[in-house]
Amino acid sequence: MCMLFVMEKQNSLRDRKKEKTRQALIDASLKLFLKNGYDNTTVDDIAEHVEVSRRTFFRYFQSKEAVVFTRHERRIKLFRQLLEKHFCPEKPLDGVRAALMEFAEDYAQNAEALRAEWAIVTASPILIAKDVELDFEFESAIADTLMDRRCIQPYEELDARIIAGALFGVIRAAMQAWYSGDCKQDLFEIGRKALDIFK
Repeated sequence: MCMLFVMEKQNSLRDRKKEKTRQALIDASLKLFLKNGYDNTTVDDIAEHVEVSRRTFFRYFQSKEAVVFTRHERRIKLFRQLLEKHFCPEKPLDGVRAALMEFAEDYAQNAEALRAEWAIVTASPILIAKDVELDFEFESAIADTLMDRRCIQPYEELDARIIAGALFGVIRAAMQAWYSGDCKQDLFEIGRKALDIFK
């Protein structure tokens, strides 16, 4: 029993140390990207800043690009959960709207981090392309909801993908307006105005 407690304590300590190193790499990366630009910052620069090896960096991240989008998996998971939470069989588009408005709360609460992320991404053609690629996951999640067989009248695939693409185009424009205003405007008001197009 005592040995088990010691092992659990060691594992817990190891996990905390790993998470501390991971966060240090993220913090250093974002700091250097903002200061020198993503394209002008190397993995070696980041590793040196944290005083770890290049190999250590790649133990935590597959690429330099992955550090910028480290929050993406959490965001898409949350979005899918909200789509399920607000699922509306009678009017699936209303459920999507509700999910998007609740999702905006997460963005509003993390405005400072998102502002820094936006500055880094928009300064690099490589990251802009990756950002568009990742946005497609949100678009696909919307289309999947519209086609869900639990709907009383599910959308046909072509219709669902066209609507999801148009909807996400509106969302992208709304987010652009929010970022351009230094994330200080009312995101919910911007979101409501944008989504009113789909009433």
